[in-house]
Amino acid sequence: MATPVLQFKRGAFSNLPALKAGEPGFTTDKFDLFIGLDSVLANNKFVGSHRYWTQETASSGSGVNLVENTSGTDFITLAAPSSLSGVTTYTFPGTPTDGAFLKTNSTGGLSWSTAITGASLTDTVLSGVTTIANTNLDVNAAAVDFSGIVTFSNTTQSTNKDTGAVVVEGGVGIEKNLSVGGATTITGNLFVGGESEFIGVVTFRGGTINLGDSDTDDVVIGGEFASNLVPTTNNAFDLGAAGKAWRHANFAGVGTFATGAVADAIQIGITGASEIDTSSGNLTLDSAAGTVIVDDQLSVTGVSTFTGAIDANGGATIDNIQIGVTDNNEIDTSTGGLTLDSSSGQTTIDDNLSVTGVSTFTGATTFTGAIDANGGATIDNIQIGITDNNEIDTSTGGLTLDSASGQTTIDDNLSVTGVSTFTGATTFTGAIDANGSATIDNIQIGVSDDNEIDTSSGGLTLDSASGQTTIDDNLSVTGVSTFTGNVTANGDITVTTGNTLTVSDLTQFDVLVAGASGAVNDSGGALTFNSNVLTVNNTIDVTSIEVTNVKAKDGTTSITITDSNGHVGVASDLTVSGKLIVLGSQTEVNTETLLVEDSLIEIGLVNSGGSLVAPSSDANIDVGVVFHYFDTAARKASVFWDDSAARVAFASSVTESSSVFTQIAYAEVEFGKLFINDGGGSPMGAGTTVLFHDASRSSIVLENTLIDCGSF
Repeated sequence: MATPVLQFKRGAFSNLPALKAGEPGFTTDKFDLFIGLDSVLANNKFVGSHRYWTQETASSGSGVNLVENTSGTDFITLAAPSSLSGVTTYTFPGTPTDGAFLKTNSTGGLSWSTAITGASLTDTVLSGVTTIANTNLDVNAAAVDFSGIVTFSNTTQSTNKDTGAVVVEGGVGIEKNLSVGGATTITGNLFVGGESEFIGVVTFRGGTINLGDSDTDDVVIGGEFASNLVPTTNNAFDLGAAGKAWRHANFAGVGTFATGAVADAIQIGITGASEIDTSSGNLTLDSAAGTVIVDDQLSVTGVSTFTGAIDANGGATIDNIQIGVTDNNEIDTSTGGLTLDSSSGQTTIDDNLSVTGVSTFTGATTFTGAIDANGGATIDNIQIGITDNNEIDTSTGGLTLDSASGQTTIDDNLSVTGVSTFTGATTFTGAIDANGSATIDNIQIGVSDDNEIDTSSGGLTLDSASGQTTIDDNLSVTGVSTFTGNVTANGDITVTTGNTLTVSDLTQFDVLVAGASGAVNDSGGALTFNSNVLTVNNTIDVTSIEVTNVKAKDGTTSITITDSNGHVGVASDLTVSGKLIVLGSQTEVNTETLLVEDSLIEIGLVNSGGSLVAPSSDANIDVGVVFHYFDTAARKASVFWDDSAARVAFASSVTESSSVFTQIAYAEVEFGKLFINDGGGSPMGAGTTVLFHDASRSSIVLENTLIDCGSF
């Protein structure tokens, strides 16, 4: 069972009202609890307050708080120790004594006294001039505070712990500055909590000198080193660490790195002895003067890229290629042939090329200047000026003229003495004089007869790139003509009597429709006309349709539309597979049984463009369900959202006008169990019943219930 909550009337102390007899009130600012006596403010009875006591904890005892006046918040606490061996009672004296202090006996009886006998001073503060009438002062205390000036006049040099001006066996804690005029010897540990300043020569001898005990301690040296910095162990300590590197270093002499050095990504002696390389990226040698001098032979095992000029006064040998070695201005090889090969597939010689012997070019060669081959030239089987001057022929095979653009231009008259065969498209910008007629593939022009174009085999097709072939004269067709594409006739097409115009791609009984650009097409089975029956096999899209009866296929009238008012009658069941949207102001359902599959019914929606949506503004109307019944007269009961009161109401009798209920008589509501939400925005679970009627006990049982008596 959940724990119930009983919440008193509460508020600030200044707003405390007159409480009724037995009525509790709690002040939220002073934590006071009052009980009413007789509805009179002055007679409210103070019961207690958390201000006047301190609750014990696991490490301290409880206490009684003596609070200052009502305008303050501070207090004095009389507290018990954290643990006691038994019950201890302190009894105060009856009357006070001027200038005395309280003194207790062994049983806890307190009395006033002005004398201290046999006192041991512990944690004592001597605020004035204090005279100790004895030779020795033995202060055996956890803390002694001398707030005035204390002078130790004994100047005897200390030779052991029992002589000297001041001997403190338990150590000395100094909160302020310590000035030492002469030599001071400290044989034990010295702990200084604040800042220390040493003026003069400071010598730390023997043992280990530690500066800081963690990486959060900073060591700042304002002076200069006048000695070497030598580690105690060779190759054991570092300068800097990962993420904490020294910035600049200046060496006037030689810097020796036994295992190499790393400068940024440049490694010296790291990968191998006498080797300079990088851990990432390229290695760049760049001098301020613009010249890097390698004062010895340079051996390069990989590929070298030189972005500037290379000056090799004694020539250069790259593999078997010799540059300026055999002779000045000469490139040759020590063995084998010399090959010029570029990655782009093109080698450019930017001057006249003089070849004394026979040259063979195995790849494509481009000459931007004139080629002077006095003895002719042979390119593969093509001979230029070999058989005769001004003649291009072949040593074997036929001669083919083929350009990359697909067009070869002969910029002069072409005289062909034999039969010419053109396998590709050929364009003649001048007239073609073929006295013996012409045959292009199977098409014959003037071969069978003058003025006749026919084929040696197959049909004759006229096909233009624009998609249109124009016959600029009357067309006489003596046989059957088949047009597979669009045909445009600027004049009439006449089919003589007894002949038929047949369009091969039409289907029997399909209705003809106009296609793109006026083409005649059939409906593709969507619209057919057969035996005086027009059949639509798809959707009818019309602006309006006028009909009185819509019948089933067997002739039975299913839907009737009245001419005078447009009322629609459905003769039998109406099944709507999609949404049923009714936009009228009133919907009447005359039925004895209403079956609804939906688990949620939404009301109060508004019409937005034919769709029901949630309202976007307050219409100031009530929303709910109205029940009609008879009780001496016709009445209306309702469960509704009361818009003016902003709550759900149960009414036994209401009057309604423009969706607003008036003259509301609220109904009695009977429940088996009543579950009330805790206000947190989510339903309470089973077992957390707030209020319900328990028939077995004939009573109202409150569980996990907050009874809020209000505020003041």
